[in-house]
Amino acid sequence: MRRPYIYIIMCIALLTTSCQQEQSEPSGQAVLELDLQLAGRPRLQTRAIESDLAVAIYRNDGTPYINGDGVACQFAAGSVPAKIVLEPGTFRLVTYTENQDTWKTDNEGRGSACYLKDTTFTIGQDETVYLSMQVPATNYAVSLQLPELFNDLFKSYTFTLTSGSRTTTIKEGEKAFFDVADKGFTYALSVTNNDNTPHSHSAIEYTEVETGKCFTIHYNYDSDANSGGVVIIISDDMDTDDNNINL
Repeated sequence: MRRPYIYIIMCIALLTTSCQQEQSEPSGQAVLELDLQLAGRPRLQTRAIESDLAVAIYRNDGTPYINGDGVACQFAAGSVPAKIVLEPGTFRLVTYTENQDTWKTDNEGRGSACYLKDTTFTIGQDETVYLSMQVPATNYAVSLQLPELFNDLFKSYTFTLTSGSRTTTIKEGEKAFFDVADKGFTYALSVTNNDNTPHSHSAIEYTEVETGKCFTIHYNYDSDANSGGVVIIISDDMDTDDNNINL
C-alpha cells in the first residue's frame, strides 16, 4: 500500500530537479562590436580601433560595469578589443585619449590633442550591437608658418601664444593646444635680424576658435618698410575635407 506514495514523491523530486537545471542554464550573450576613429584622421582600415583611444563602459546610473569575472570593463589605449561581451541592458560607452588631465602641460607646456566621446547604447540578449564612431577633439591647435628665407634674414625669433592663464612659445612646425572655454588666444612675434636689431609686434587677439581645428598664423613680408617689414595674415588651416583638422 505504500508504493504509490513513494512513486509520487519520486516524480515530484525529479520535476523539481528538472526545473532547477533549466533555471541554471546560461543566458544568451550580448556582444558589442567597436569601430573607433579619431575625428579628422584618415581611415586606414574598414573597421579598426585607433590605438590612441581608451574605452570605459558604465551602467546607465554611472557606476562602472563589472563583468562576470568581477573586473571593471575598462581598456587602456592599444588594448581595446574589437568585441566586448556584456549582459543585456543600457550602458554608457566613454571613449577617450588618456591625456584628459595632462594635455595642457604635455610637450613642455605646448599641450597635446585631446579627444573624448560619451554615448549611450542598449543591447539585448543574443544581440550584437555595432558602434562606429568618430571621436571628436575637445581642444584646438595653433601653428606658425613663416615666409621663405625668413631664417636667412633673421637670426632668431620668438612666437608667443597666450590663452586664459597659459602662455607658451612655439617654433615653425610645432603646435600649441588650447581650451575653447578660454575664448580665443593672443599671439605676438618678436625677431632679431642679422644686424642684431630687434623688431616686435604688439599681441593680437583671435577669438573665432572651434574645437578640432588647427589655426595657422601665416607671416609674409611687407613691401612698406615703415610698417616694420612684416605683415601679419591669419587664416584657418583648411587642408582636409569638411573642416576636420588633424590636431
